[in-house]
Amino acid sequence: ATRSILWLNDDYIVVYDRATSNKTGLFKRWNLTLTTNPAVNGKVATETMPSGQQLFVQSLLPLTSTITARNVVGDLTTIAELENAQFVITIQDPSNPTDTRFLHVLQGADAGAAMVPATYAQSTGGTAFDGAVFGATAVWFPVNAANPSMATTLPAPAGVHTAMVTGLVPNGSYSVSVAGNAIAVAAGAGFTADAAGVLRLTF
Repeated sequence: ATRSILWLNDDYIVVYDRATSNKTGLFKRWNLTLTTNPAVNGKVATETMPSGQQLFVQSLLPLTSTITARNVVGDLTTIAELENAQFVITIQDPSNPTDTRFLHVLQGADAGAAMVPATYAQSTGGTAFDGAVFGATAVWFPVNAANPSMATTLPAPAGVHTAMVTGLVPNGSYSVSVAGNAIAVAAGAGFTADAAGVLRLTF
């Protein structure tokens, strides 16, 4: 299993996990511990703090995932004294596939603020990437480990003005072209990924 986390700012964190087992039928679960019991509605879990502050957790992958929430105080492994994080949400594909990808958008928001809906997107050519699109931002992760010679074509939905492409070679050089609603990224000259292998594009 491998994990990629992109912390965009004080409001958004995007998490991408790759999980593969050698045998079929083995569960793969994504867990997040919370301090209050979240409200689960379809693919969204919402935690509301006593202050009214909110945490929205949107599950984009697996496509057939389910979200459950439970109080873990009664588990055999007891909660530490004074520990206030006592609830856990669990996300999994009930079919237990051998190969699974988890993609989540976590959004912190003030009391009464609305969630910014996130949608799942895929690359349209070349090296396979999974993406989350929300507001004016798109974040992309390679489905498998990226290689230095990667080349991919990513959709640029209307309204998106910032694209974050992760999993690239740290400080690597890439060529980028935008035509219509498509972004072509390949090893080359013109743009440089940062030390974490992330390429930030604005258009």
